Amino acid sequence: MSAAGFWSPAVSAQSLPTFENFLAALPAQAVPAPLPPYRVQPQYLAQAASLTGERLFQYLHAATDYPTAGTGTDYLKAKKYMFSVADNTGCGGRPGVVAFYSQVCVPGSGEHGGSYKESGDANGDGYYDSDGMNAEHTWPQGYFNKAAPMKSDLHHLFPTFIMVNGKRGNEPFGEVSAPDYATLSGSRLGYEGFEPCDAVKGDVARAMLYFFTRYHDRDIRDGMDYGNFWTSRVGLFLEWNRQDPPDADERRRNDLIEAFQGNRNPFVDDPRLAEKIGAKVFQSH
Repeated sequence: MSAAGFWSPAVSAQSLPTFENFLAALPAQAVPAPLPPYRVQPQYLAQAASLTGERLFQYLHAATDYPTAGTGTDYLKAKKYMFSVADNTGCGGRPGVVAFYSQVCVPGSGEHGGSYKESGDANGDGYYDSDGMNAEHTWPQGYFNKAAPMKSDLHHLFPTFIMVNGKRGNEPFGEVSAPDYATLSGSRLGYEGFEPCDAVKGDVARAMLYFFTRYHDRDIRDGMDYGNFWTSRVGLFLEWNRQDPPDADERRRNDLIEAFQGNRNPFVDDPRLAEKIGAKVFQSH
C-alpha cells in the first residue's frame, strides 16, 4: 500500500511437503540445495533468490501449496477469520474493518460482514450499504465454479461493501478514463474494467499474481475471455506492484493468513519476485 519500499520478512516456520517432488522433477543445476522439512522464511526467500523466469514461477507454485490436505475447504470459517482477525486492523484505536475498495473503516469485532454496515453514503458512491460487507474474490468465483480451495483462499479475498463488490463483478482490473461509477477513494468502473483505488492497487496486483501462481494448473478460466482478463493485464499488475509496495497492514495480513491456512503470498514477502518471473512467463500459462 505505502511507498515505504520493500520489506524483509520476519522469521516464520512452515512445512513445505511438496517441494522435494518439485526438486526431483528439475535438472540438478536448476535449483540450489533442498530445503529442510520445516523451512524458515529467510531460507525460503534465499532459495527463490537464485531462480528466475519459469523455474522461479514453478518454485513458487510449489512453495505456496497448502501444508495440510483439506486446508481451504471451509469458506464460512475463512470469512469469519477475515472479518474478525486478518482484516480487523482497527479504527482509531477500536476494532474495525476497512472496506477494501472504499477505504472506509467501520468499527466492530464481529465475524460476519453484516456487522460492518456503511454509515450513510460514507464512501460517496451514491448508495447506502445497509447490509454491510461481503468477501471480494479478486479472481471471480464464477471463473473457477466456486470450487475449493480457491473460493476460501484468503490471499485473494478482501472485505468490501456489497454495492462496490457487485459493481466490480467479473470485470477485469484496468485503468478507467471515464467512469460510470466511482467511490470517493478513487475506485471506479468504466468501459476498460474496474480500477481499484491507488491505496490498494499493489494489494490487488499481488493477490492476482499469487492466485495465478498457485492455481494456474486448475480450472480457473471457465467462461473467461482469458486475453482480456489476464494476459493483457499482467503488465499493469507488475506496474501496480512496483508503484504500491506492501505496507505494515499487508505484511501483518500475510502473517495472519499463514497462521490460518498455512501458506504465504510470496509477492508480499518480496514484491521483486514478480519482476524476476517476468510478464512473459505469467502470460505463457
